[in-house]
Amino acid sequence: MKCTLLLLDNSPVTSVTGPMEIFSLANSLVPRDQRMQMRLVSPSGNDVACLGGLSLSVHGQPDYEKADDPDNEKMTDLIIVGAIGHPDHRPLEYDSNILDWICKQYYRGSRVASICTGSFVLAATGLLDGMAATTHWQCASLFRQRFPEVKLTEQAMITEQERLFCSAGASAYQDMSIYLVRVLWGDVIADQCAKALLIDLDRNGQSQYASFQPYRQHNDELILSLQGWLDDHYKQDLTMVDLAERVHLSERQFKRRFKQAAKVSPLAYVQSLRVESAKKLLATTNKPITEVSHLSGYEDVRFFRQLFKRITGLSPSEYRQKFALRA
Repeated sequence: MKCTLLLLDNSPVTSVTGPMEIFSLANSLVPRDQRMQMRLVSPSGNDVACLGGLSLSVHGQPDYEKADDPDNEKMTDLIIVGAIGHPDHRPLEYDSNILDWICKQYYRGSRVASICTGSFVLAATGLLDGMAATTHWQCASLFRQRFPEVKLTEQAMITEQERLFCSAGASAYQDMSIYLVRVLWGDVIADQCAKALLIDLDRNGQSQYASFQPYRQHNDELILSLQGWLDDHYKQDLTMVDLAERVHLSERQFKRRFKQAAKVSPLAYVQSLRVESAKKLLATTNKPITEVSHLSGYEDVRFFRQLFKRITGLSPSEYRQKFALRA
């Protein structure tokens, strides 16, 4: 079994070295004939300048020439596309040789997995069009803009469809690696690796880690002004009729125009602002849940609890226990 790990310049090294360490542990737990051969590559085959000023040597570059041979079988069983940092800090176009190589290996039967923002490289191949995918929650909006044909579910920690795998944030390389160990070697080896490395197996999504980031990169001045107003007044008892009247639109026009500009419905927008306020109070104060609910704009505490869990995946008490700032 062969695995090729792709590292691009200015990338976090753990997105490739982390999977290598976990696969190496799995190798030590299985018979020799089931072990994985790993090869770290860069587009040019040269050393890679990574985040933090580190330079990492690689084994070489993908064998582009053999990939063009129609009689050649797949050269790797698994491709890992490492994270690339924030995609906004890179050119829009990725190395065409790399994209072609990934496609050719996939069509010959290879599995392809991306770590964090490596999903942007995988999506650029076109392989993810019409497929499920995930990426770091902070880059979800940008991903949707660049790859509208991909079915992005940014709440997911891992997605899998048609031998294409994506994982969420950079540390999700752990989740993805254990997931792939499970796929390749089975539950027993995966559980042994997770226990040995102290990796939690209950991280089913990234919504508990995400922060709401209102979308303002649009040119609708009317909606922008309302978003600014909501920053200070979201706790008020607001109805859609109230908000529509504030911008002198009918309720129907308002809902359609707001969602077109802000990418979410006005109701979901207000709810997200309120939940963000509640998260800060839960993490930084010892106020009772009832008071947190009221201070965030909800008199109905039961509804607040249900909404909070739906958005974050945790109850208010669970969120406080996990994220409270402790002296």
